[in-house]
Amino acid sequence: MTDDKHQKQVDELIKHDRHITQKQIASRLGMSKERVGYIIGLLGYTKVCSRWVPRMLTPEKKQKHVEICEALLKRYCEEGDQFLLNIVTGDESWIHHFDPEEK
Repeated sequence: MTDDKHQKQVDELIKHDRHITQKQIASRLGMSKERVGYIIGLLGYTKVCSRWVPRMLTPEKKQKHVEICEALLKRYCEEGDQFLLNIVTGDESWIHHFDPEEK
């Protein structure tokens, strides 16, 4: 069973350095890489482009999404179909983006 102390330590290391690896965390905390992987899973993180990110939206971000949707719905109610005609869309294209300051 993983105790709260270890979960908190792993969480703090990830929040401090999103590029940290499981091996580095394990080395710093004196635990196995597999145990660190298990804790990371419990915390809900996933590795995206060599950076740890929370898998779920934070309550603040969820609230912001709701506010944006409500504002768009309000505009649609006020402007009707004309509002929809002003939305510009495009096809989904995969574009490679490289930001050397982030890597």
